[in-house]
Amino acid sequence: MDKETLIKLATPASIFALAFSIVSTSFIAKAEYPYKVGASFSRPLHIYHTNSCN
Repeated sequence: MDKETLIKLATPASIFALAFSIVSTSFIAKAEYPYKVGASFSRPLHIYHTNSCN
């Protein structure tokens, strides 16, 4: 592969990687729980599994 072809392929891949990192970072930041609100911590999030796995 010559340099020009490599740059043509790398540019869209780098744009996709940047967009993916921005989106995934926002999901990761919102997933952090419990978080501190003011001077106190919020209550934890409880998840209950209700359907059968058998």
